[in-house]
Amino acid sequence: MVQIAQVVATDTVFVFLLLAFPSVIFVSGGSSFSSTQLAEQVKALLNWRSTLISQTSSILPSWKRDFGAVSPCKWSGITCNNKGSVIVGFNLTGLGLQGTLLGFNFSCFTNLVSLVLSNNILSGLIPSQISNLTSLIHLDLSQNEFGGFIPEEIGRLSSLTSLALYTNKLNGSIPSSVWNLRNLIKLVLFGNRLTGELPTELSNLTRMLVLTLANNSLSGTIPASIGQCSSLTFLHLGRNNFTGNVPKEIVTAGKLRFLQLNNNNFNGTLSNFVSKLQYLEVVNLANNKFGGSIPSELGLLRGLRILSLRLNNFYGSIPEEIMQLPQLRILDLSRNNLTGLIPSNIGNLEKLTSRLNDTVVTDDYYNFRSVQLKMDIKGITVQLAMLYSYTSAIDLSCNNLEGSIPKEIVSLKGLFMLNLSYNHFSGNIPANIGDMSGLESLDLCYNRLSGNIPQSLTSMDSLGFLNLSYNKLSGRIPEGTHFETLSWDGSIFTGNELLCGVPTEKICEGDQNISSTNEIEEYEEEEDEFYVAIATGIGVGTWGLFFVLLLKKEKWWSGYLEFVDSIAVRTIRCFHKI
Repeated sequence: MVQIAQVVATDTVFVFLLLAFPSVIFVSGGSSFSSTQLAEQVKALLNWRSTLISQTSSILPSWKRDFGAVSPCKWSGITCNNKGSVIVGFNLTGLGLQGTLLGFNFSCFTNLVSLVLSNNILSGLIPSQISNLTSLIHLDLSQNEFGGFIPEEIGRLSSLTSLALYTNKLNGSIPSSVWNLRNLIKLVLFGNRLTGELPTELSNLTRMLVLTLANNSLSGTIPASIGQCSSLTFLHLGRNNFTGNVPKEIVTAGKLRFLQLNNNNFNGTLSNFVSKLQYLEVVNLANNKFGGSIPSELGLLRGLRILSLRLNNFYGSIPEEIMQLPQLRILDLSRNNLTGLIPSNIGNLEKLTSRLNDTVVTDDYYNFRSVQLKMDIKGITVQLAMLYSYTSAIDLSCNNLEGSIPKEIVSLKGLFMLNLSYNHFSGNIPANIGDMSGLESLDLCYNRLSGNIPQSLTSMDSLGFLNLSYNKLSGRIPEGTHFETLSWDGSIFTGNELLCGVPTEKICEGDQNISSTNEIEEYEEEEDEFYVAIATGIGVGTWGLFFVLLLKKEKWWSGYLEFVDSIAVRTIRCFHKI
């Protein structure tokens, strides 16, 4: 085992230095530019470049026929051996090269150790003549538009340690010859249209560290012989059509750190294998047909960072042991048949008690960029293409969980997303939920929560999504500048008939009394002004007329008095109507 590890380390370091620091390993000499082999290679490269239909003159300006002044060993993307007599490495990644490999003369490059043409627009077939690269250790044609079958002849590259053909349009089955490449450390074929089954010859790849076949149309079962891949560290078979149980023999791949079997038709229970792989950091078994209870032995996986079991048939309660995992940052148990309470020790998830600021990327092979997670965040289901260092989430939605939300949950101040929707939770929302200062998405809809909406929610400036609809909440909706921007139309409070205040149209009871009192006071004030006006008018009119009549004859007095009497009677009747 030590010897295997040393060989793996040597090959990995060699390829890394070759690609990253070619000038360190291969120092071009000035005395061998006239090498016949080098001249043939130059001719082959220029001929191939002439077949490319992209603007390669600007992409590869250093590629010139006269290498008396500029050695081809100094051309962009080219690496020579230490004598400068032969080309041993190509790295033309991300240059927008458009064309095919049909005009590439592979027979001129028998000394080639590394061929990297990734992230271009190359298309057509992968020529069978690629088998002429007999010294090749590293082959990367990923992120292009290659189609057709993977050539059977590729299995003749016996020195190959890394084969990356991912994100192309390749179809057909994986050639049987591939499983005879016993030096393979890394086989990455995801994102194609491959079909067929995994053969028992998988056991030949005893040095394999990374096997990624995700996003294809592969079928059948995982052969028990996978247990002989004892060096396997990264296994990604997600988004295929695999069926059956995961073989218990997989536990002999005891170094496994990343296990992704999501979006297949696997069934059975987890107790046979998951808990025995003690180095697991990522377990993604989402969208399968796994059943039974969630084994409490998962609590023994002290390095587990991501656990996604969503969209399966698990039942029973959530094991308390899961809440003791010190590195756990994403827990997704949504869309199952889980019952019981949220364990009260949920506050023991140490990694979530403060904002995450450490990186999740560990190294080139085992990085989290290949982790394929789909989650319900901010009300929509999203595919996480990249897991950033701060990503953290707990999703227990769409189950049959009950009881109250444990107050201990507020200690998870670094949690990014919390989704407890579509369950049977009751009782109050924890009053100090605002202490979860890192929370950006909170979904508690479709439960039986009661009581007031905590005022502390208005202090959560980081909160970008909130849904409290369809519960039994009551009382006044808290007010706050940021809080009010979360729902201008009040939709996040829909289905809580006892809530009142802005932005609903319901007036709270205290507000109604104040409003009525104000209306009465305004009415009485207007009424007093009316009476004063009447009295003033009558007084002025009466006394003004009185002095006029003093100057008139007595017969005018009788007419005046009759007029005053009639006015008085009509005024009294009006008061009675009011």
